[in-house]
Amino acid sequence: MDELICFLRERNIPETTIKRLEDDKIDVSVLLLMTDDQMRSYFPSYGDRLAVMGFCRRQSEPPCRKSKLFERLKSKLSKRQKTDNSQTEAQTTRKNTSQRTVRKLEIGWMHHDGQGFVQMRAKKGGGTRKLSVPKDWKREELMEEAIRLFFPNGKNSHGNVSEFELDITNYQEVSLDKETTVGEMYNSSKLTMMRFYLTTKKVEREEETQNEEEISETIEDVHSNNQDQSLTTSSSSMNDFIQASDIDVFFVESPGSDAVSPLQSNEDLNVADDYLNVPFQSSSTTLVDYSDTSDVVTIFNGDIIGIDEQNLDDTVPLSPEPTVPHKKILVVHRGQIFTELIAHFCDETLVHTRSEIEVKLLLPNGQYEMGHDVGGVFRDCLSEFWQEFYDQCTLGNNFKVPFLRHDFGKEKWESVARIILFGWKKEKYLPIKLAPAILQQAIQGSVKSDLIDNFLKYVSENERAVLETCSTDFCSADQEELLEILDNYSCRRIPTEENFKQILQELAHKTLIQEPAYVLGQWAGILGPLSKDLEEIEEVYCALQPTVRKIVRSLKFPETMNIHQKDISKHLTTYLRECDAKRQSLFLRFCTGSDLFIGKIITVDFTDLKGFERRPVAHTCGCFLRLSVHYDNYPDFRSEMNKILESNVWVMDIV
Repeated sequence: MDELICFLRERNIPETTIKRLEDDKIDVSVLLLMTDDQMRSYFPSYGDRLAVMGFCRRQSEPPCRKSKLFERLKSKLSKRQKTDNSQTEAQTTRKNTSQRTVRKLEIGWMHHDGQGFVQMRAKKGGGTRKLSVPKDWKREELMEEAIRLFFPNGKNSHGNVSEFELDITNYQEVSLDKETTVGEMYNSSKLTMMRFYLTTKKVEREEETQNEEEISETIEDVHSNNQDQSLTTSSSSMNDFIQASDIDVFFVESPGSDAVSPLQSNEDLNVADDYLNVPFQSSSTTLVDYSDTSDVVTIFNGDIIGIDEQNLDDTVPLSPEPTVPHKKILVVHRGQIFTELIAHFCDETLVHTRSEIEVKLLLPNGQYEMGHDVGGVFRDCLSEFWQEFYDQCTLGNNFKVPFLRHDFGKEKWESVARIILFGWKKEKYLPIKLAPAILQQAIQGSVKSDLIDNFLKYVSENERAVLETCSTDFCSADQEELLEILDNYSCRRIPTEENFKQILQELAHKTLIQEPAYVLGQWAGILGPLSKDLEEIEEVYCALQPTVRKIVRSLKFPETMNIHQKDISKHLTTYLRECDAKRQSLFLRFCTGSDLFIGKIITVDFTDLKGFERRPVAHTCGCFLRLSVHYDNYPDFRSEMNKILESNVWVMDIV
């Protein structure tokens, strides 16, 4: 009865009902015998009647049935637990057994290229190989396995295994101990995966040493006597270059570049007469070594900064004659010119050096462009660099203003200034999209041009129209739009007809001079030498700005032309007169490498290309434009020229 009362109270049955049940002496057995009508007198709610009936039935079940159900459930659970434990033990046993016998590891191949060990990639026969080896393997077994992997049948593309000094090192490039096992190395390092390297180095032979001495003596004769001598087959083209130009050459890879230049044969790179006909790969400066089988040949004449004087005894003997200027070739990757050119010109000696500086472009596929830089390649690099600079480092519409970036510090802004200085000295190229006030402030320390005019070309076309309207007729301008524009430039004064020009002057000074003040401060010390050349900077801007008249007058056609050639020449001039400013810049860059008019004469020639081979061909170094005479009409000519210029993907594949 007590259990029933507790249950009823949990169901929130009124105490009066519970009292009636106690007075009537109604317990579980009596409730089970009642009909629904009889129970309604005690429990009016149907839900309460069902709950009470269920409770009474559970209380009336024999206890033996409950115990049997619990026993059956316990037995099933115990059996399942035993099965799971047995499976876990089996897996653990198998895992422990595997760990006790073998371990997984990685093996790579590093080859000495004359400067240090370089990891060989998969396409050169290297790569990272993963394998499982017994834990008791030692240095000897690992060496045999590595030789089998990287020197199948005892040789690979670099030569026979007998031609190399071999060693096996760990991930720290330390030679392995002969008695230490793989398992012990894993236990001591606590690494989950260890990597080992097979290291190879060419065996030096007496014959090679003799050849090097003979070649060194021959190079001395070339510098001292300037005679036309023939060395070995691998060095003949280089000696021709030295005799012709008397300039030493070394290559400068892009600082921090991860790209690896491809190995090429001499036939892979066609070059002009005054260009070193030897492909190059390494970013470090090496000595002349004609016996080396690598594809990297770099020369220097002994005054390169950063070489330890104590090691100069091992270098090539030098001529006692006075040193001559170097030729530096800057290697940059097409598509990465912006970052790599800034990295190169962080070296302030590039601007003041007597060395001749050229640029070599590397395509995304790892091949060098065939174009030889006698001006055109560098102009093309400048055009691409400044277009990227305008997009990433400036604000403004027609005129641009540098803005501060957290990843551009003093060193990079100074590098940009050196590019401005070097571009003007070498090719008379100036970034004319920068507001003239910017360069005047940086070069001369004061602004001579009209700040308001600069500012109106800095703002958008819509904002410019509103501001110009306010300048001429303040009352007719849209006041709400004017306030919105001034608010964008953080104006803190309410404009009126009397103070509007003063407000405009103040906003122009803040935008063009005050905000880029840090950048101008870094440029001032570097661009000072341009003060005389750019004293009348607005005239320079006007001269560099491409126009139809300038471009048409720069065209030079053959003196005698047939009727077909005359038609094509008319098509070209008609096309140029239809071009807008953007397309004029593209045409100049296609023909001269520069998107500005730098006074180059564009020589027009004609070809017989037709069908699928028909296309305009340009030579930027000599500023040549070759056009096919097989155009049926002007629309065909215009369509083909538009496709060429708008593709904006030009590869210099002609020397």
